[in-house]
Amino acid sequence: MEFCILKHSISHVRNCLHSTEIQHTLISPHIQRYKIKQLHSRKVDFMKVLIIDDSEDIHLLVSQYARIWGYDVVSAYDGLEALRILETSDIQLVISDWSMPAMSGIELCRIIRERFTHQRYIYIILLTARQEKEDLVTGMEAGADDFIRKPFHKDELRVRLRAGERALRTQQALAEQNKRLAETQAALQKELEAASIVQRNLLPNPTHQPFRQAGYQFDLLYIPATYLGGDTCNFISLSSTHAGFYIIDVAGHGIAASLKTVMLSQHLSLACQRMRLLLGSPASSEEHFIRPPNEVLYHLNTIFTNASDAMQYFTIIYGVVNTQTGYVTLSNGGHLPALVLRNDGTLNALPSDGIPLGMFDDVEYSSQECMLGPGDRLILYTDGITECEALDGKHYSHQRFEEILRCHAHMPLRNCIGAVYEDLVVWHGSTAFDDDISLFIIERLL
Repeated sequence: MEFCILKHSISHVRNCLHSTEIQHTLISPHIQRYKIKQLHSRKVDFMKVLIIDDSEDIHLLVSQYARIWGYDVVSAYDGLEALRILETSDIQLVISDWSMPAMSGIELCRIIRERFTHQRYIYIILLTARQEKEDLVTGMEAGADDFIRKPFHKDELRVRLRAGERALRTQQALAEQNKRLAETQAALQKELEAASIVQRNLLPNPTHQPFRQAGYQFDLLYIPATYLGGDTCNFISLSSTHAGFYIIDVAGHGIAASLKTVMLSQHLSLACQRMRLLLGSPASSEEHFIRPPNEVLYHLNTIFTNASDAMQYFTIIYGVVNTQTGYVTLSNGGHLPALVLRNDGTLNALPSDGIPLGMFDDVEYSSQECMLGPGDRLILYTDGITECEALDGKHYSHQRFEEILRCHAHMPLRNCIGAVYEDLVVWHGSTAFDDDISLFIIERLL
């Protein structure tokens, strides 16, 4: 214990502690009223404070003041006892003397920081008669948060205790907010995962090949940049001899883009025939006819054009294939050109002269035709592939993409798509991509 406290102060404290004067000095009616007023004004639970001092006089004085100010006091008379108490309690506020036998306050600070940092934060106030700046630095480096120099005034003790309590209360509030935020994020992540499953269920399933008997099969690669993506595609039956197909890339990615892909998928579904997008019918007949792809794009554009926000656009290729003849008609709305990979390894790009949908009203779209012979492949993809960046910022490029397709022209579709994916990962240096990746291949079987 340091003996720098003024002799008359120690003498007064000792006299108070060993006589009935303490009843009037520490818990007089005036102080009782002050205590009650303070406790009623503080709408918080009593905070525990551990007081560590080998001097019984100072220990009792600090303890009595702390109790008057509304603290739940726990006592220790050396560092070892203090550590045992801290290990079996949730105390976060400590007042410790600097000089104590067996273990100094500085040593105690270091051990507390080493042992309890990952469990909880403990705010430490050191009692000391030391005045040098070097001592202050030593104490702060050891882990002390604040100091009270002896001899001290009770008001200084009170405001420093309040400062420590305020810091801990703030930390507790932040911890509770972080906990609620983590819970909210976890709930949101679950919702996004559920929404991702819904979105993936809108895609065609390669394990289910409804056109294999007609001589066609498909496969796809779909990797959203986040849980939800702005790409979608499908291969749907329009009649016993015709199938429709499409690929869509909504501007942006994430929740907003994914919601639009869901809406577009619904509009391009035969279950949504109130819009009469894919199948029309003459006014005088109940029979349906297959609407040409350019007309489908025209009506789809009319539905989704938003004059207030021209950036809510999307690109699309929609087409129809005659499954008996292999004759394909398609229309391109601002999308990357469709590729036709012939059985002999030649690769051709179909013209792409349309503009994206959702930007301007009353836009006319043209149609392109091609024939799919046995072993030919129709390849649809999004710019997440060709614009995939390497570590140096270079794009994957159409040339590299087409070369991979040609090299695997006679491999099964799954192998071809797997080769594209593996090459993209090598190029990008990661399996996490910056944009949605979509590749959709339709093959006429030999």
